[in-house]
Amino acid sequence: MANLNSWLSARYIIGDPEKHSLEERIFNTFCIIAIVALFLEIFFNYYIGLKAVALICLFGTIFSIGLYYLSRYKRNTKWAIRSLGIVANFTFLLNYFFNSGIYGPNLVLFCLILLITIVVVPKNELAIWITLNMVTVFGVLVFEYQYPEFIPNAYHDNLSKVIDFGITYVVAALLICLTISFIRNNYDKERNKVFLKNLEVQEQHVKILEQNKSLEKLNLEKAKLFSIVAHDIRSPLSSILGYLEILAQTDMSEEENQLVKQSLLQVTKDTSEMLTNVLMWSKSQLDGTRVDIVEIDVDTELEKGLSLERNIAAKKNISFKLNIKQKVVIAADLNMFLIVVRNLVNNAIKFTPEGGKVWISVEHDDRYCLIKVKDNGLGIKQENRNELFKLKALSTFGTNNEKGVGLGLLLCKEFTELQGGEIWYEANDEGEGSCFIVSFKLYGA
Repeated sequence: MANLNSWLSARYIIGDPEKHSLEERIFNTFCIIAIVALFLEIFFNYYIGLKAVALICLFGTIFSIGLYYLSRYKRNTKWAIRSLGIVANFTFLLNYFFNSGIYGPNLVLFCLILLITIVVVPKNELAIWITLNMVTVFGVLVFEYQYPEFIPNAYHDNLSKVIDFGITYVVAALLICLTISFIRNNYDKERNKVFLKNLEVQEQHVKILEQNKSLEKLNLEKAKLFSIVAHDIRSPLSSILGYLEILAQTDMSEEENQLVKQSLLQVTKDTSEMLTNVLMWSKSQLDGTRVDIVEIDVDTELEKGLSLERNIAAKKNISFKLNIKQKVVIAADLNMFLIVVRNLVNNAIKFTPEGGKVWISVEHDDRYCLIKVKDNGLGIKQENRNELFKLKALSTFGTNNEKGVGLGLLLCKEFTELQGGEIWYEANDEGEGSCFIVSFKLYGA
């Protein structure tokens, strides 16, 4: 049965399940079995002397072939089903009179055509075909009851009758089994699809809830960030305005004048650095950031790119060293690379007291280059280390009261990862300075 079902479900015989509906495939299967069964019935009925029935079977075979062609290849199953409903009832009606009436297998055939009709016809036509079938059956039964002489017993012996009933039963049972099998398989497939769809919906629901929580958390952090930024911008701008008013309205000694200018310069630098980080991070969040990976000579670019930081360190009397033992070439975006290193170096200078040390070292293996930015400054408290590289806006002050909001490290992390690199903090004991390490792939590795 399984092998037969597999053979009948072959795409080239009854239709591709992806293209043909369940009803079409059931109808095509019915046509195939009807062709085979009716063809065999031609010879059997002719052999037992039922020549009229043999002719009916011949007509049924040709008609079934036509229905199969119309449904399977012309894809006009709707008209094929209607033709079957009309012609089959008429043909079985003739067969009823030539094949012993109620004493033959005719009622089984009417039940079979009713089953096929119920399965394949459109729902809006179902009542019509059921009514036609029932009127035909009860009509011939009443007629046979009233005029039994018009429907003689056509069997010559009991053997031919048994064989005819047996063949009719086999065909009917086969079609019923295949029809139910098709329906159950289709039901199981649809149920599995619904089950899998429900699982997908549940998973999506969980993901959406998680995303909503993340977005709510991120929005709160962003609100906090911009609140602090707005506050911290007002404060230095007020200081700048105050210094300018003093310079414009007050006569000061040269020493006082120089002190005010230095303070004004420091406040302006801090504000500029904070605004630069905020604007760059905002741009990366809103518009996305274009990454242009190129060949970068680390020694050359750091020597050129950190000249401003050298001057800042010198003014703070901080020893600034760049330790690169040999030429190293990495694959990175030049602007992003310099932004990351400058932020790390500026942080190191900011949190290192006068007379301290800041040094940058470069190491590499066969695939990666490690750039280490170390200092012997204040270090990072143990409770704050887990919040590094996160959007945890918090005003911070350097050893000379340099102002920041902690956004630089988040920017470093995002820009480093966009270039395919990694960044991390190497823990030291509190008060023994900090060490940040950035890893990039070597060019061509």
